[in-house]
Amino acid sequence: MSADNTKKANTMNRSLEYAVPLLGFGGALFGIVFWMYNVQIDVRISILGCVLASWVLAYLAWIRPKRDIVSLTTPIYSFIFIAVPTEPFSAVVLELLYATSLTILLVRLKYRFGVPSAPVIDKNELADPLLKSYIEKTRDALGSTSPEPAHSAAVVFVRFAEGNFLPAARASESAIAVLSDASAPRCLQSAFAIVKEQAERLDKSFPQPETFLVFSSEDASVLAKIPDPKFGEAEMYDTALENALLLLFAGAWNMSEKDRQHLLKCQAFAQRLLAQ
Repeated sequence: MSADNTKKANTMNRSLEYAVPLLGFGGALFGIVFWMYNVQIDVRISILGCVLASWVLAYLAWIRPKRDIVSLTTPIYSFIFIAVPTEPFSAVVLELLYATSLTILLVRLKYRFGVPSAPVIDKNELADPLLKSYIEKTRDALGSTSPEPAHSAAVVFVRFAEGNFLPAARASESAIAVLSDASAPRCLQSAFAIVKEQAERLDKSFPQPETFLVFSSEDASVLAKIPDPKFGEAEMYDTALENALLLLFAGAWNMSEKDRQHLLKCQAFAQRLLAQ
């Protein structure tokens, strides 16, 4: 689970904890007002506050790793108040006592039965929201990618992330050989070509060439990083590779679901590329 989702879950649970005494004593307060001003209304209406409070308490007990049986069964007792007719004064007293009991149980639950269990984390989800946002951004543009080049994109990215530059270059070369405009968008073909060129030079520790492949201006909408016009040759060279690798990652993630487990193992490398 992401940090934002965890924070939202904690905020919601805290709000529910506040709701227990507010509903319990709030209902009792209405009962007192009805009784003091001799309002002719069914006193069981004010008891609904205690009923709702008991259900909230039961939910808070349910989501904890250790479940408190007493708190879980409080809704049963709350319905007794509704079922059994009582005088207004007696109802108010019972509501105050019950609201106090629920509050004590809430404190006991909070300090003796642990924090609420965290929601189940989907291990097939990317952890970085920026990376997820970029993949969403490219989904439509890469929608025409067929499974074969998408799988090749995963292979190239994983090989490069592992530092196996020559295998990454060879995999890129194989992908280019079988690609056509119908099976993959032009931007993905450019990504394979850029990775091939730079991976080969990295494998041999060759310096940056005077001329090198870059993305065209038409590909700007699918790039993770828009090159700054003020960039020097070295920055343009590095940015081209970072964009190419991230585009291959996005294409593989969007169009080759079977490769996601392999991509997840390398997502830290993709995050670094995005953050550089």
